[in-house]
Amino acid sequence: MARQFIYDSVGLSESTLDDGTASGTTFSDSSSVTNESRAIDMSIATTFTSFDTNDTLRFNVGSDNSSKTANCIALYYTSAHGHDFKVYRGSSATAMGTEILNKTDNLLEGWNIIDFTETSGQYWFLRSTTGTIDDITEVIIGTKYTFDVNPELNSKIGEEFNTDIIKSYTGREYANKRNDPKTTWSFTFSNLLSSQKTTLEALNANVQDWKKFIYYDDTAPHYVRLVNPIEFTEVAPNVFSANVSLREQLT
Repeated sequence: MARQFIYDSVGLSESTLDDGTASGTTFSDSSSVTNESRAIDMSIATTFTSFDTNDTLRFNVGSDNSSKTANCIALYYTSAHGHDFKVYRGSSATAMGTEILNKTDNLLEGWNIIDFTETSGQYWFLRSTTGTIDDITEVIIGTKYTFDVNPELNSKIGEEFNTDIIKSYTGREYANKRNDPKTTWSFTFSNLLSSQKTTLEALNANVQDWKKFIYYDDTAPHYVRLVNPIEFTEVAPNVFSANVSLREQLT
């Protein structure tokens, strides 16, 4: 697979979240799910629980949603299992409409990224369909962008250490390790066309240095943040280069 960015392009992190149950395609408010806010808290450290058959999460991303399209959902699981779910979207808070995704394959530990046909809507619904799901820590509904061109060969991958070093008067050093190292990536796109620049600008505008998102490096997905805004340089008429810097997120 090619390299990809998967990010929240509908404002899921800022949405109004309600839990409830589904009967047919009708959503009803209830207190069926425990700690449902963890679904969009931008952390993969803690799960929401008691997500049983027909329990449903409703995300209201706001009425100004015509340009807030999505083509995938990403869920982080702390264990592998075979429980299924469905995704709906629409303009009604109660009428869920036609499902846009029915996931029936086994889910893996870690990030599971599932595509669907690009669409938009004010309300998004995530429904458990075959059993209790107690191991989802984060949900992203948004855009999967597969790189149009590969970065330059001078890409850099490194480690950011998080250790405090204190020196005594005698020159001895004492170290306090605050947390595990974080991987960093730095790469440059050259010769981007205007349309490709627009795609990266959308990522820039949606995540900024606030939202975490997924960087798939052709081998595995990584939970990351932008270190700096993506900067574009016009190297020829309507042709651009862009610098991207990412930092791994531990939770």
